[in-house]
Amino acid sequence: MFPSVVLLQTCLTAALGVRKRNRFIQLIFKLSVQDKLRFLGLLQAVQIMVGLFNIGLGPGRTSIRPGDLTSVGAAYWLGAVFIVTGIMSILSGRFPSSCLMGFTVFMNIVGAIFAITGIVLYVIDLREASFLWMCERNTANRHDDSCRKVALIAESLLASMDITLIGLIVLQLFVSVWFAVMGIKSLIGQMRKV
Repeated sequence: MFPSVVLLQTCLTAALGVRKRNRFIQLIFKLSVQDKLRFLGLLQAVQIMVGLFNIGLGPGRTSIRPGDLTSVGAAYWLGAVFIVTGIMSILSGRFPSSCLMGFTVFMNIVGAIFAITGIVLYVIDLREASFLWMCERNTANRHDDSCRKVALIAESLLASMDITLIGLIVLQLFVSVWFAVMGIKSLIGQMRKV
């Protein structure tokens, strides 16, 4: 069994429990072909939407220090990779060929690697996010609490944005792994027919 399938089953078990996970998997297998295609379309749209969220929320970030998430431009290149991965998944579903399927599998593996990288970067950014340094620069009103209150509100907004993006990127990771596994199974099935 692929390690990614084991990871997906472990995460589903942790999130849903064993009984609900088994019911969820049985429900997916009982779907008609048309419903499965709708489900695939939904997952492909999720890949593109996660990329758009990364790019859309990127300009709202403030660079806190050199080398942080904003100064590296991580939101933009993560979003671009996720969008390209979603587009390739749509194209391989619409125009099935072994060459396009192979490239889509490659892009989904790259998307999964970038998703892991994004999770790590957002967790680091979440851990090191602090705007209190702005209040320390203001030497005239060192005892003014309003600066600290605004800095703490900005920190909570940045933390909420990071947590949201971490959740979306985890979803992107699962979708990319799922598409890569399904693409590999499809390629193996095509090779056995030949």
